Amino acid sequence: MDSTVYVAPSSDANRFWDRLMIATALACIVMSVAVFLRRGHAVMRAMNEPPGVAITSGYEAESFFALWRAVHGQPVYADVTRMPYASAYFNWFFYAGYAVPVGAAVRLGGDDAIIPRAGRLTTAAGSLAGVAALFWLLRRVLDGRKLVAAALATFVFFGPLVGWWSHTLRPDVWALAFETGAVLVLLLHYRSRPLGSVLIAGLLFYAAWSCKQTYFFGLGGAFFFLLWRRQWRPAALLAAVSVGLWLFTFLLLGPGYRGAFRDTVTTNVYFLDLGLRCLRDMLVKSAPLWLLLTGAFLLPCRTRLPGSASPLARDAMALGALGLLFAVPLAFAASCKLGASTYYYFTTLLMLSLLAAGLIATLACTRLVAAGLGLAAGLQALLLAGQAGKIDLADQSRELATVWSVWQHQPEPRFASYANLNLPWLSAGSPSLVIAFNYGLDRAAGRAFEHDGLGGLIARGHFRTLLLPSATGTDYDGGSLRLYSRGETVADMTVYHRKPDPLP
Repeated sequence: MDSTVYVAPSSDANRFWDRLMIATALACIVMSVAVFLRRGHAVMRAMNEPPGVAITSGYEAESFFALWRAVHGQPVYADVTRMPYASAYFNWFFYAGYAVPVGAAVRLGGDDAIIPRAGRLTTAAGSLAGVAALFWLLRRVLDGRKLVAAALATFVFFGPLVGWWSHTLRPDVWALAFETGAVLVLLLHYRSRPLGSVLIAGLLFYAAWSCKQTYFFGLGGAFFFLLWRRQWRPAALLAAVSVGLWLFTFLLLGPGYRGAFRDTVTTNVYFLDLGLRCLRDMLVKSAPLWLLLTGAFLLPCRTRLPGSASPLARDAMALGALGLLFAVPLAFAASCKLGASTYYYFTTLLMLSLLAAGLIATLACTRLVAAGLGLAAGLQALLLAGQAGKIDLADQSRELATVWSVWQHQPEPRFASYANLNLPWLSAGSPSLVIAFNYGLDRAAGRAFEHDGLGGLIARGHFRTLLLPSATGTDYDGGSLRLYSRGETVADMTVYHRKPDPLP
């Protein structure tokens, strides 16, 4: 940037922009918290409407069922080729960790139907923990500017990019919270206690990875940061701890876990246009942070503070920049996978917030900060007003309730193409066929399934009732529907009844 010295603006102008920055920071905090609470209320309200399983993220029913198995002491990582053709895609600590509070809720309530509610509340608690950790770090980076730190922290965990993931049964939010905790420990203590802080950070990075396998982006950024700071022994310790814990996990959890991990990594289909859509979505939803970042480099240097940046601010900028360089290309590649979404970019939010906070601490860029936080507040206000994105689940829960009003009375065993209607507490007399996401890909690839899969069960007349899309033809999953007759139609779904057995 140009190092020309400029005449400082008048004190009146400074006061105006300072007040505007405070106002926009407050607005960002209020709007972000309001969106978080509004969505949380929408989730609770939807779960109060039978059957209480309206989804907040794609294929969430798989997590419901896997957590049900964990709560009841059943294997989580089962053979996907055997009934009920279900899979668990995430890492072990997600299921084991959630099983503690969710299992307690089930025992207290005596009903498995509480699993979605308790699980989603556990995820929301992860968002709150992440906000607390990030605020604690950023206020130190920003030298006590608590409102700006709180605005950045709430925008990261309650903002448009994380969005509904704060209220769904998935591991991403807690993984991000663990990564944030690891970065907090590392940046605040690696100078005074290099090996101890790196050991604790390594355990927290492992906790993030143990929630979801793709959460090694923050670890990679931290490793390259230590190398850049010439902290050779801490960097070696971080690598050794991480690799050692990974290998121990693979050895300890057995072939079922290793098989599920292998299938998660290898059984995928990638599309470039999907990755480009996710990238565009990420850039729009995190635009305020990118504005702070790019504006700091593009604006003239009249905003430069006298003196140098604090060591912590310099470290935050370095780790944020290296973390972005490491995370963004890998997140883009991962987001090209069929079924992927912008959750692969969550770590980039953390790195962007570090870089932005370091720049704010280094530059007297009050106008830029006011603009960035004002944009963040505006995006959240649009969400809250229902003008951008989705703010409630009313349409989905009403449609599901209409279908359930018919389906709950159908004889069992039964199967619904709505996976969330096959959960064990909704159809106790039926196999819990919460079909794995990769099931269709595996079938197309010729993988053999017990009973020839769902289609084989249908062709044999295993179910007394089916609930299939109304546009279904003469077969489903390759199984002929000749043993079934079409019945009533509800919300573009049709009930199929097994025909009576022919007289001898």
